[in-house]
Amino acid sequence: MNDNVITSLTWKLQSVSEELRKMRSELLTAAAESAPGNAASIDDLAAFGAQLNARRKALGIDLALLELQTGVSVSTLKRVFKDPEQVKFGTVVAVARALGVTLCSAV
Repeated sequence: MNDNVITSLTWKLQSVSEELRKMRSELLTAAAESAPGNAASIDDLAAFGAQLNARRKALGIDLALLELQTGVSVSTLKRVFKDPEQVKFGTVVAVARALGVTLCSAV
């Protein structure tokens, strides 16, 4: 392949990638706005993990894709969904953010 073709394909890939990021952001925003109880307090960490997992499934994100998006291994993701207390808070925050879940809101 010549350099012009490579440059053109690289530009197209970057453009499509940016468009996918925008669409993902819009999808997460729309889902967050329509999610019941998104602003509720977190009283039970195991239930919160289950809510995160339900959110992941509702968005159609499999564990492998979430691993790529967050940098969190599949085994750790499973622990987050089972019992978030068993992983670092930063990991829970990264997973929640990737799923469009807000942990705090201004009152």
